Amino acid sequence: MCRILIIASLLLLGACNMVVTKDPMFTKADTGGFRLREGVWNEPSSSPCDFDETKPLAQWPDCAKGVVVTKDQIGAWDTDAKGARTWRSSDVIFAGGQPPVAQVHLQDMEMKGVGDLPISPSLYLYLALRPTKTDDAGRVTAYTGWPILCGPPPPDGAKGPDGTSPRMGTLAPLPGLTMDKDGNNCTPASREALRAAGVASEKWAKPDSMTVTRWVRDGDR
Repeated sequence: MCRILIIASLLLLGACNMVVTKDPMFTKADTGGFRLREGVWNEPSSSPCDFDETKPLAQWPDCAKGVVVTKDQIGAWDTDAKGARTWRSSDVIFAGGQPPVAQVHLQDMEMKGVGDLPISPSLYLYLALRPTKTDDAGRVTAYTGWPILCGPPPPDGAKGPDGTSPRMGTLAPLPGLTMDKDGNNCTPASREALRAAGVASEKWAKPDSMTVTRWVRDGDR
């Protein structure tokens, strides 16, 4: 499963301190000339993973982190506990600006919710991007990305608003961000607040939530 979908799943399974919204912050008009080259992308594996990148994505081993990027979607094969493979995709808008932001649209997920935000019918999460390579046409062919956070992680032992449960979200939300009633995640007051949080979040992002991804080849799955 691609890293963006992994991050989405972690969020749904209880990862917190992330900027999430019920409505989109960006539309297709907000790309501002920022373009990822469409086709097959891959994130280097943290363990040995030898395979032929020219083969169809469905034939890549589980250790590979392949994903197909189109103009407004990102998708990958997911393998469940029984070994069944399912194609999963999400609508994505790659918004230009400083920093560029990936807005990932999650829909109809079989989860109860994130803080006080319902999963059904949908929600949006955000990642800041730093392009590291482009092709001759100016399309991004490699980038580093990280989730946009609400602020610095809470200290060990911090309690939530109810005074008993562990605190999951920051105690010091960044300017323009408002924590939800459970103190788990936050919403931005503006795009400017969201982008500023994206810049600040890099220093708090855990290694397993960072992604270093590169374009491999044209084509689809």
